[in-house]
Amino acid sequence: MRYCIVNGSGDRFTEAADRFERKLRSFGIETGRDPYDGEYDALFAVGGDGTILDASSDAVALDIPICGINAGRVGFLAAFDEADIDTMEADFFDKLYLSERDLLCVSVNGGPYEDIALNDFVFFKKDICKTVEINLFTDEKKLATYRCDGIIVSTATGSTAYTLSAGGPVILPDVAATVITPICAHTTAQHSLVVPLDTCIRVTMSDRNEEVAVIADGQDVGELKRLESASVTRYARKLKLMLSEKRDVYELLSGTTGG
Repeated sequence: MRYCIVNGSGDRFTEAADRFERKLRSFGIETGRDPYDGEYDALFAVGGDGTILDASSDAVALDIPICGINAGRVGFLAAFDEADIDTMEADFFDKLYLSERDLLCVSVNGGPYEDIALNDFVFFKKDICKTVEINLFTDEKKLATYRCDGIIVSTATGSTAYTLSAGGPVILPDVAATVITPICAHTTAQHSLVVPLDTCIRVTMSDRNEEVAVIADGQDVGELKRLESASVTRYARKLKLMLSEKRDVYELLSGTTGG
C-alpha cells in the first residue's frame, strides 16, 4: 500500500501530519506528500473540514479514496480525530467503510463545467452594504426572484454546513438531492427547496448594477454581474470518502462529541 498525506496550513496541522506519517511508516507503509507524484492507494487529509474539502478535488481527479483526520474543530468529514493517531493499529484502514458522495459542478456565463464542490456553491453579494436581486430557475423553469444576500446550492453532504446555518434542512448523505437556500431573503418565501440531484439550477442576476461572487467550497471561482448567469448540476463522478463507525455525524451535529 502507498498512501499520500496532505495537511492544512499551520504548525498544528503540520505536526499532526508528521506524526501520522511516522505512524504509517512504523507499519511498513510507503508514504508521500504530493498526490501527483506517482500512484497512491488513498489520500489522507490532516486538518479541518476545509483541508478535506480542498483535497477532495485531487482525490476525485485521481479516482482514489480520501480519508480525513480531524485536527480542527468539528470534522464532519473526518474518519479519525488527531488524538487517535497514537493508538492506531496496522489494520486501521481495513476497519473503514466507503461512503460515495455526490458532487456538484458549475458553469459560469456559459463556460465549461470545470469547478466542482462537495459541499456547496454560494452566490454571495460583493457589496456588503446592499442586497442583490437574483432570479432562480430549475430546468429552465423560473421559480422565484429573491432580494437577498445570496443563494446557497448544496449537496446532501453540504446540508450540514453553510446551508444548515442559513436555516436549511439536514439531508442524509445517501439521498440524491440538491438543496437551494436563499440567504437573508427579503420575502416571506424564504424557504429552502430540495430538488432531485439531476436538476439543472440556474442563477441569473437581474438588470440592476449588482455583482455576486461565485464560491465553491469556500474558494472564490468567479463572479456574476448584471444579467449574467451560472448553472449548477450534478457532477458525473463521485467522491470516495472513507469513514469510521466510531465517529457519528448525528452526535457531531448535536454537539455531544468533541472535534
